[in-house]
Amino acid sequence: MSYELKETVLFRILLTLGIIFLIRIGTFIPVPGVNLMDLYAYIDRTPAAKNFINTFSTDNSFVIGLFTLNIFPYINATIFVQLLVAISPELAKLQKEGDMKGRRQITRLTRNITLFLACIQSTGIALSLRPVLYNWTIPLATEIAVALTTGVMIVLWLSDLITDYGIGNGTSLLIYINIVANVPNFFKGE
Repeated sequence: MSYELKETVLFRILLTLGIIFLIRIGTFIPVPGVNLMDLYAYIDRTPAAKNFINTFSTDNSFVIGLFTLNIFPYINATIFVQLLVAISPELAKLQKEGDMKGRRQITRLTRNITLFLACIQSTGIALSLRPVLYNWTIPLATEIAVALTTGVMIVLWLSDLITDYGIGNGTSLLIYINIVANVPNFFKGE
């Protein structure tokens, strides 16, 4: 291997690892306005919430973080676009032609649907925090929803950076990392 190739491969690996690290850290950066003590007290008082949370996180580590929604709205949007392509001849033609213009339009549609789904999901989380937060107001809910939606779009951009400049497909890598990060939760009850 030449020096340039080694340097390029090393750069790609370090970029990928750095972005993954950044996204994992961003998952634990609390969303502004969410008092973690109120959240933990609510989880302790509510057995259904406690069981649900314990399925996805280790004890006392649950945080509604900036990147909580992660890449999942994009995955849902991709599935939705594939369904639209199956029923829409115009979209099917765009996808089958394979030129850059058609791909860009499909990508733009997927990103717009991602933004829409992220807004819905983040608003749902913000509204579901009403019984949890003592200082819950409409402006606070809006702030939480905007922070979570912004987090989704940042994660999507970072996954595109991995795909373009790193190692592998960014979306697939983030899905894999999320699964691996939650493996210990499946074994903690045994």
